[in-house]
Amino acid sequence: MFDFESVSHLNGYIKQSVQDNPYLAEFSVVGEISQYVISARDHAYFSIKDDQSLINCVIFARSRSALKIEPKIGMKVKITGGLDFYSPSGKLQVIATNIEDLGAGDLHEQFNKLFKKLQNEGLFDSSHKKPIPILPRRIGVVTSSSGKVIADIVNTIRKRNPHYDILLYPASVQGDLCPPEVISGIKYFNDAHNVDVIIVARGGGSYEELFCFNDEGIARAVYASEIPVISAIGHEPDYTIIDYVADVRALTPTAAGEMVIASYDDQTKEIDNLALNLDIAINQYIDSRRKALDIYKNHRALHSPAFYAREQLAVVSELRTKLEALSGRFVKQTASEINEVKVRLDALNPNNVLNRGYSYVCDKDGKAVESVSSVKKGDSVSIVLSDGSLVTEIKDISKNKDGGTKNA
Repeated sequence: MFDFESVSHLNGYIKQSVQDNPYLAEFSVVGEISQYVISARDHAYFSIKDDQSLINCVIFARSRSALKIEPKIGMKVKITGGLDFYSPSGKLQVIATNIEDLGAGDLHEQFNKLFKKLQNEGLFDSSHKKPIPILPRRIGVVTSSSGKVIADIVNTIRKRNPHYDILLYPASVQGDLCPPEVISGIKYFNDAHNVDVIIVARGGGSYEELFCFNDEGIARAVYASEIPVISAIGHEPDYTIIDYVADVRALTPTAAGEMVIASYDDQTKEIDNLALNLDIAINQYIDSRRKALDIYKNHRALHSPAFYAREQLAVVSELRTKLEALSGRFVKQTASEINEVKVRLDALNPNNVLNRGYSYVCDKDGKAVESVSSVKKGDSVSIVLSDGSLVTEIKDISKNKDGGTKNA
């Protein structure tokens, strides 16, 4: 057994061993990008993984600027580089010099396939989103019973409003047990009807650690929930399927605690403001009614009924004047219209036509002769004039070419 003098001695030996290994000096490896963070100096820190293992990587700004792709989480890639051991922190990582895109990773492909399926079914539609109650009587939380998440939620709610009730349903938030236990928690609260809102929460983690929330069963349980559901999975950049189905997405579990219940102080101030506005409105109304009573009290009509009668007589007199003026204009207009009709009727009066030198012919029965075909030679007819009639006998009949009388 070899004895190392110190941790530094051990780490130095490991670093030298890595550097001396020709297989680790330059190699390529295929994996799926799990985490990808760009530093202020444009270096990219990320990790690649397969279904069993994960390794940290870094690509410095100069090599990153020469890339032909923009790496993203879930992308299946081929990394070219060498292994490095950073002695001060004992950190082993791949120093990448190039990244090639090999398509979507397996987990990313699973996510996209499920996302499109649920989206087409309408599980993400905003029309299905339920409002979060402002002051829930009891809050249900589905998360791990250990860890910081439940403590953060409780502490956040306690600071905002101490008058609350919270019920925890302990569930695994990572691994194979996560989906069935989270589903069980959502169904429990819906069956018991003992909470007004549900928070499904988990702290930050890698893409793989959060992937259990990309589960179809969880998505359908959230969609079917009659109780509003707030998703609080990971941190702000982390998106899972449950975030799209939930009624509200919180950036973090702490943010879920802030949005699930209104601040007691804010609500107290709002109630105080409403009470003050109500007092002001009531006082203004009472003041306006009091002023109106004072006006009525001092009105001369109360002291002298005759004054009120004279006022009403003046009103009636003014209305009468207006009525007479309107009726006079109406009568004149109607008389003018009647006169116009009379003129038109007079123009159509047969006697007035005869007075202008016209006449008409009647047969022996006194009927007007309108056509030569209604009489024949030898018939007696009367010619009616304006001042009498002439009786004559038809001697001859002739017709116009167009059927009218030419002479008789």
